[in-house]
Amino acid sequence: MSDEKIDIFPSIMCGKPWELKEYIQAFEEAGVSGIHFDVMDGHYVPNIMLGMDDYQAIRSLTSLPLDIHVMTTNPEGFFNYFLPLSKGDRFCFHPEVCKQPYRLLEKIRREGAKAGIVLSPGEPVSYVKECLGVLDFVLIMAVSPGFAGQTMVPDHLSKISRVHALVSDADHPIEIVIDGNTTVAHATKMVGAGATGLVIGTSSAMAEGPGAFVDLYHDYTNRISDSKN
Repeated sequence: MSDEKIDIFPSIMCGKPWELKEYIQAFEEAGVSGIHFDVMDGHYVPNIMLGMDDYQAIRSLTSLPLDIHVMTTNPEGFFNYFLPLSKGDRFCFHPEVCKQPYRLLEKIRREGAKAGIVLSPGEPVSYVKECLGVLDFVLIMAVSPGFAGQTMVPDHLSKISRVHALVSDADHPIEIVIDGNTTVAHATKMVGAGATGLVIGTSSAMAEGPGAFVDLYHDYTNRISDSKN
């Protein structure tokens, strides 16, 4: 198995609003790869989460990359709200509710961000094959999108393996990031199936608040690293 570093993106929606500053300080101290930022519109998913005030507050507090995941219909329109993007930022969307997925991926890249599509449970991996040339990463949902605290769907590991086989044919590196129930036990299997990054939340290093994050993060990453050796 590869010794490459696994990218970790803590999900800020798993923290309380009044914990924002403390969590960001902890993220910076721990050296996370970026902050996962979930946008939900109440239409594509039955929940409403994280708007532009949240985005601006985070951006004012840190230069860490933001990993923006829009769980919305019309992701083309939502993308414009986040311009201009900062260096290292990432933006991903659900292609089945996008009128022109390929064109949006091209636009994201033109704006200097990494471009990704999201595969929910039940959505085919064929989207990856059709967009290989303009993809920087694929976010695979291990749970149905919309709420934290769900259990991993049964065929998730098989889906990671199938996506891994597809991105191996690309002429450039394409990351595979997993979102949902990324406990240590599940994460080690996800990495074994081909994942290169993990979104983490209440099932792992964000389980006990910002004060405990750094220690829990290092324990989490060490245990995953040990499982690869």
